Amino acid sequence: MNLLSRQLRFLFLLLFLGFGAKFSYSQQENTGSGNFQLYSTGLSVGWYNPAMDYWTDESEFKDADFKGAIDANAFLNMKIIPDLYAQVGLGYWQESVAYDLQGFGNTTLLLTGIPISLDFKYHITPFKFSVVTPFVGAGSEFLFLQNKMVFDLNDDPEPQWGKTMMGRFIAGFETKLSAQFAVDFEFQYKLGNYKQDFKIENPDNPDDTKIITETISLNGPKLAITLKYLL
Repeated sequence: MNLLSRQLRFLFLLLFLGFGAKFSYSQQENTGSGNFQLYSTGLSVGWYNPAMDYWTDESEFKDADFKGAIDANAFLNMKIIPDLYAQVGLGYWQESVAYDLQGFGNTTLLLTGIPISLDFKYHITPFKFSVVTPFVGAGSEFLFLQNKMVFDLNDDPEPQWGKTMMGRFIAGFETKLSAQFAVDFEFQYKLGNYKQDFKIENPDNPDDTKIITETISLNGPKLAITLKYLL
């Protein structure tokens, strides 16, 4: 089973546990034995624009049109103490850019991210207005990365996998639609990078190659809208 299949199974398991936890917590609440409160589960969709500085400034793709990536997440949210929440999630995003490279034809660069995240959010209830509550927070994520090239005129190389840690700052507001549903509008700024090895060949001597390592920034903003089912 490949990594993406495992992560997708974990995503559906996360949602299943969230809905199943509502019944479990209700039983604890009735007996007075609950130690924390499961608050919500749901899905988030947004736009993430990583810096990708090596690719945009130095690589053969530097003149290509980088537009950012659609970012989707599933999550489970728990209330730790009044107004403080912990959220665990699993996401998926992919930055895709195409450019006509000499000798390779139209070439597509695909950078895919699969983050497993933990965030802490504080609801600023003194500033609550009607059904709208602002919040701020911070979090981190363990990010699996896949780098892939798709060539028109040559065989595609094997994808490269890697992993890295990232942090993020969060601000937004929650709007309750009913007793069971809420919508969040959220801004994040992500901080982190990853390292990638590149093979450099001497055109005059194919046996003369060297490996260089580039540190590539993933810093950038993310805007998202979230639909939550309140447990």
